[in-house]
Amino acid sequence: MEAKKEWISTKEAAERLSVTTARVRQMVAEKQVTAQKVGGKYRGQWLIKASDIEKRLSKLSKKGVHAMRVKGRMTPNPVVVSPNTSYNEALHLMRSNGIKHLPVLNKKDELVGIVAHADMLEAEPSPVTTLSVYEMASLLEKVTISKIMTSPVYAVEEDCSITNAAKFMIEKEIGCLPVIRNGELVGIITDTDVVKTFVEITGGEQSGTHVELKTPDRKGEIARVCTAFANANSYIVSIAITYSDNSDYAYVDIKERGAIADALQAEIAKLDDIEIVEMRPVNSDELLSF
Repeated sequence: MEAKKEWISTKEAAERLSVTTARVRQMVAEKQVTAQKVGGKYRGQWLIKASDIEKRLSKLSKKGVHAMRVKGRMTPNPVVVSPNTSYNEALHLMRSNGIKHLPVLNKKDELVGIVAHADMLEAEPSPVTTLSVYEMASLLEKVTISKIMTSPVYAVEEDCSITNAAKFMIEKEIGCLPVIRNGELVGIITDTDVVKTFVEITGGEQSGTHVELKTPDRKGEIARVCTAFANANSYIVSIAITYSDNSDYAYVDIKERGAIADALQAEIAKLDDIEIVEMRPVNSDELLSF
């Protein structure tokens, strides 16, 4: 039987974790895994301690985390109501649990609808009504969820990608999607969950520098940019690409950390046809209040 290796290559670690080699190097820089530098033709070559990778895999397995799948971002076992649930009871459930959506299940635990906080507000009497508070409460007590829920309801399987879930919400103009496994409700994912995922994958919670570049829209440009950042001793946290009306150019937003600004600017200046649009600290933006 072949003995387990104590150290593995960056590439092998990336394959085991299903991430990029850049992500493994970032983990090394953040001391999330033990590593030792080795010689070679290219800079940034590391040997990773195999046991550290196994520990991370074990934790991910126990948590059942799938970062870019709905199953890894949804709220499991959501609060639910039945079609016969009263308006007042449903509103109490929303307020006491701090939620804005309630899946509706029938007696067979089948998903038959969804009710949102906005639906609840629409069901209330007009603010200029002459009814007293007690009369309104009595009136709403007679209203059941079956009368205000949205049905049929859109839903997704738990293995649906976050990207597609977001696309479905935009297309259908809805704020959430119940999550199904083998025909049964197992969770719910909301637009807030999607936004949190976007912030995480773009490195929103990490410090560093935001760099916006204008690049030709052609094959190989991103590779050139990444090489320039690596030469400036930069760790790329995230990359996002958008396209302008002029199809000849693309805008590349990069969040990086570790590079000295002058060194990074000098490396980018060596790239023909690539322009720095903006470079500033990530935390330079402020939340305004009026």
